[in-house]
Amino acid sequence: MKEIDELAVHHYRMPSLLLMENAGRCVVEEIEHRFGSVAGTSVLVVAGKGKNGGDGFVAARHALDHGAYVTVLFLGDETETQGDVTINYVILKNMNSVRLRLFRSFKPKEFSQNKFDVIIDAIFGTSFHGEVGGKFKTVIEWINLQHGSKVVAVDIPSGLDASTGRCSSAVVKACCTVTMALPKIGLVLGKGKEVSGSVAVADIQIPERLIERNISKVFLIEEKDIHHGLPVRSITAHKQSVGKIFILAGSKGMSGAALLCSHSAMKAGAGAVVLGIPSAIFPAVSRRTLEVMPYELPSTREGSVAASALESINQKMKWADVMLIGPGLSQNSETVDIIQKTISASAKILIIDADGLNALAKDIGLLQRRKCEFVVLTPHLGEFSRLVSLSVEDIEKNKIEIARSFAKKNDVVLVLKGAPTVIAAPNGDVFVNPTGNAGMATAGSGDVLAGVIAALVGQHNTPVQAAINGVYVHGLAGDRARDEIGEMGMLASDILNRIPLALKKLQNKNTMGS
Repeated sequence: MKEIDELAVHHYRMPSLLLMENAGRCVVEEIEHRFGSVAGTSVLVVAGKGKNGGDGFVAARHALDHGAYVTVLFLGDETETQGDVTINYVILKNMNSVRLRLFRSFKPKEFSQNKFDVIIDAIFGTSFHGEVGGKFKTVIEWINLQHGSKVVAVDIPSGLDASTGRCSSAVVKACCTVTMALPKIGLVLGKGKEVSGSVAVADIQIPERLIERNISKVFLIEEKDIHHGLPVRSITAHKQSVGKIFILAGSKGMSGAALLCSHSAMKAGAGAVVLGIPSAIFPAVSRRTLEVMPYELPSTREGSVAASALESINQKMKWADVMLIGPGLSQNSETVDIIQKTISASAKILIIDADGLNALAKDIGLLQRRKCEFVVLTPHLGEFSRLVSLSVEDIEKNKIEIARSFAKKNDVVLVLKGAPTVIAAPNGDVFVNPTGNAGMATAGSGDVLAGVIAALVGQHNTPVQAAINGVYVHGLAGDRARDEIGEMGMLASDILNRIPLALKKLQNKNTMGS
């Protein structure tokens, strides 16, 4: 956004004062859109000395013009302001309205005597990094205690890092964030999503050509992207033409993972799914499958896939369009060897999940030596930390760039699961998924996702498309489950059973749109 702002001002000759005016006006317009007219209400604007504070001064003026009683707490000094910020501060100060009060110091007792309907946070902008201290920390902690007030952040909640989603120990907890021109990465990553509330993107008249450049190569997935990306089934389709999936999964005590991923592939539209499982769990699994075809493989003493299964696996790989390997396979040394040999030998598109990833972490060079052109990896943060030899904490600090670097280096599609899930493509593009909820933090949810992605690849989505569409659909199914049964008791099977409904919703909109 910093570069886009500079280009708008210097290349397109847009007055920066106009952009600030548009930003502050949009804040008040969004407040009235969400909460009703501000006329007669009490509005507190907390402003810093930078451009974010300047947006706050404009918002204060527009709220005043709309009939609000406005209090401005300026956490700076007029001598510290520059350019457009100074201009808007002076304009506000010179308005001399009986409905305007201006304070330059914060006294908690004095402010607590007033009830504010709306508090506008314009302390720090997108350039904030690190920790909040001093008077800023005191004010932010006070804001968060004003439970009767609607807290609206300008561009980004103060104390939140716009690039990483990392929060200071003191961060404004907004019910709504009005962000300018484009969403900021920090609004959707880590705790940023939690403290930002609902996010509204304000049109401050940045030229469309600058918006479309997206120099960050980071994209927020929208429903319309999925409308145009889902597979469309031909009226002449048959089971061989819409995806033959071979899944290598399961071990003693982990039959559920095999059942979930194979059934989710069927629910997501795969034409035929063969589930390769060790003989130790074959009777139990085969009793619970109707559409999925269980395929018995030799078993180790521990109940996992044995080394002697390799030839049978190779035969099924030749039949399949796509292979999913990993859910519930165990970390038995014999099975790990089978997984590594399969990854190395496969010429088909590979989806690697769970114990497939654990085996891969023992020899990450397999990705460079592989035969197949396309590989999709679906790790959660713990699995990914083993792949990159970094702690989960270090990954969280720079999630986007670490995911991007890994995908480019290893020429893979990386689906880094989390809140939110991030998809990194081999060309450096990164996609952030907005669907899903905390109820999906349940055992087996990732197995369901792996099956959905495999099914979409089998229906002729590219691996990148399948990852984007699969993650979105999986999250949408989880959101439907939440709406129907709540987050607390949600099971992976609840998500699985709502995949067809999520697909139907998206496909119906696509049909209406066309």
